[in-house]
Amino acid sequence: MVVSDAVDLCIVIPAHNEADTIGDQLNALSHQRWTGSWEIIVVDNGSTDGTATAATHPLLTGRLRVIRATNGASASYARNVGTQHSQAAAFAFCDADDLVGPSWVQAIGDALRKCPIVTGPNELDRLNPSWLADSRGRGDEASVGTFHGIFPCVRGNNFGVRREVWEALGGLDESVTHCEDLEFSMRAWKAGYEIFGAPDAFVHYRYRTTISALWNQGFNYGRQRPGIVRRLRELELATPSRFVGWKSWIKLVFDLPTLATATGRRRWAWTAGNRAGHLVGSINYRTVAL
Repeated sequence: MVVSDAVDLCIVIPAHNEADTIGDQLNALSHQRWTGSWEIIVVDNGSTDGTATAATHPLLTGRLRVIRATNGASASYARNVGTQHSQAAAFAFCDADDLVGPSWVQAIGDALRKCPIVTGPNELDRLNPSWLADSRGRGDEASVGTFHGIFPCVRGNNFGVRREVWEALGGLDESVTHCEDLEFSMRAWKAGYEIFGAPDAFVHYRYRTTISALWNQGFNYGRQRPGIVRRLRELELATPSRFVGWKSWIKLVFDLPTLATATGRRRWAWTAGNRAGHLVGSINYRTVAL
C-alpha cells in the first residue's frame, strides 16, 4: 500500500463506472482554494468503463491519485479504502457524479479545524430538471439532515470527519451497502460526537433519471432503513413510528393517474421502490418500519 505524506485534508471519491461524470467533479475541485494542504484520492471501485483513465485533470497534478479497489457494490468499502491510503488529519467525502460548490473544500476544511464531523446541504436544481428536483421534497437542502428527528445525519456524498474520530468510530460499516451514512451518523450520535452543518459546504446533487435506476435506488434505500430502526430498538433508543411513511403509501394511490406520462412514471417509480424496500426490509430485519 502506498500512503501519502501527511496533509490537512484528504478528499475521497468512490467511483464505480463514473467515466461520464468524474471529469466534471474533478474540474469543480480543481478551482477550489484553501489555506490548508489537501489531496484527492479517487477510488476506482471495480469499474469497467474507463473511470480510472477519466480520473485526471491538468490542474490537479501532484494533488490527485487513483487507487484501485475491487468491490464495486460497496461505496462504504471504497471510502474506507481511500482513507487507508492517506495520512491526512481529516477526511472529506464527495461522489463522482455530483459537483462540489465553489467553496466546498474551504468550508469543509475550516469547519473540521473546530468540529469533529461536518456535513453540508445538497443543492438540487442545477443538475436536475425541476420536476425531479421537487419530487422528494427539499429536506436535502438543510445543512444537517436527521433520521426522523431522532438523530442528526451526515450526507454520504457530502461530509467530513477528523481522523481521530473516524478511527474511533471504525470508519463506515461495510456490511451496510446503502444508507451507510445513516448508520455512521447513528454511531457518531451515540458516541456523543456533534455533527456540524456548514451552509457553504454545498454540493450540486444529481438524482437518477431512468425508471429502473429510480426504482432500484428507492428500493435499496428503503430496504436498509428498517435495519437502522432495528439497531435503535436493540440499543433501547428512540425509534420512529412503525407507520411513519403512511403518507407515501397514500400518495402512491393518488398518483396512479400520473403513470400516463413519462414524468409521472419516474416520480412514481422512486416512491414505489422506496416503499417496497421498506416492506422487504421490515421482513428481513423483523421490525415494522413502513
